Amino acid sequence: MKLLIVGAGSIGARHVANAAQLAETAVVDLDADRAARAAAPVGATVFDKLDEALAWAPDGVVVATPHDTHDAIARRCLPLARPILVEKPLTPGAAEAAALAADAETAGAPLFTVCNMRFHVGPSTLRRALPSLGAVRFARLHYGNYLPNMRPGADYRALYCARRETGGGVIRDAIHEIDYACWLFGPVVQVACVADRLSDLDIDVEDYACLILTHVNGTRSEIELDYLRPFKRRGCEIVGADGAALWESEGKGPEKASVRRYDAAAARWETLASEEAVEPNAAYRAMLHGFAAACRSGPGDPDAADLLRAADAVHVVQIAECALQAARNRQTVDVVR
Repeated sequence: MKLLIVGAGSIGARHVANAAQLAETAVVDLDADRAARAAAPVGATVFDKLDEALAWAPDGVVVATPHDTHDAIARRCLPLARPILVEKPLTPGAAEAAALAADAETAGAPLFTVCNMRFHVGPSTLRRALPSLGAVRFARLHYGNYLPNMRPGADYRALYCARRETGGGVIRDAIHEIDYACWLFGPVVQVACVADRLSDLDIDVEDYACLILTHVNGTRSEIELDYLRPFKRRGCEIVGADGAALWESEGKGPEKASVRRYDAAAARWETLASEEAVEPNAAYRAMLHGFAAACRSGPGDPDAADLLRAADAVHVVQIAECALQAARNRQTVDVVR
């Protein structure tokens, strides 16, 4: 099996290293030196141009380039009629995402979006705990990290997430929270949101947002996102009819994480997971294992079951777009699938 990684930035280099553990791997990037640096540790093949890389006939392609390039690059891969895994978000805009998903289906190219948080100990443990909580009433999700600290050694002002024209902003960049909220609680029918730039960071996008989502089953979820807190923190609290669950993660390198469940009938807490140092590559590795299974056996392979598929990825982009619209217009927006 052969896997092609398009893009050799920080996340692309991670995908190259993980893919090399599963298949013959190649990488292509506009910056030849960067591609060579990503390829060298694992002996991956380097291509100078995307056309040459596609002529190599990979069994699957991972698109790990800036947000605003996802659509164009994924479309160049469609004629392969092989699975494509696109970094989040699928595209910055919902109409663009829907058109890409439709064209991928026509081309017979199974389309997925990166969803590594589904494989993280936090959300994955919460999902397993859901049946014990009874009907979910509401949930609170949060993610925060200081933007200048997110890419050590890089000028934050040059990052795609710092600029509107490249699909930046904390809502689109932290779209994992929207995804796993839908994964846990189902599709969303209505969005309210406040979002703004609260800091003096040199960016032209929102660095703070608070979304309130109404899911189709009546569950409400609140998502708070920011580029402001001086330390990385992430988590989720779920309140159900029969109990509650709480995931808390703090730090990066190491990340400390715990998941606890409260049994209302017994009036006691139970620890479901506890890690003093979450292995930072574990979720990415598990996700790519699922994608490799889809490349090898088709999207119906059980190991690919938790991947974020095209239709749901489009819905996630729709929610993000509705949130930005709601924040601009200061009104609640219905989500139409």
